[in-house]
Amino acid sequence: MAKERDLTVQQTVEAAQHLHTQIEQLQQSLILRVQLQEITETQYNELVQLAREGIAFLQSCQANTIVTAEWITRRDDLIARAQALIADANKA
Repeated sequence: MAKERDLTVQQTVEAAQHLHTQIEQLQQSLILRVQLQEITETQYNELVQLAREGIAFLQSCQANTIVTAEWITRRDDLIARAQALIADANKA
């Protein structure tokens, strides 16, 4: 009878260890998801800001607008930021 009780205790310990391992894995999975969500939100916010700035920039362009060095610099900045966001998205 003592062996049955010891076996039951051993099984209980093993089951508890297995559950503990599963909880640790779930915890790590949740941490990873939170980190990925933070990165995604940051990229989304940067993209929205870039889109707003790009729209404002394009709306300021009218027929016969003179393309100045400042205009080219602003355009190049918007393009570089867009390319950087695309490159970051491709890495994920």
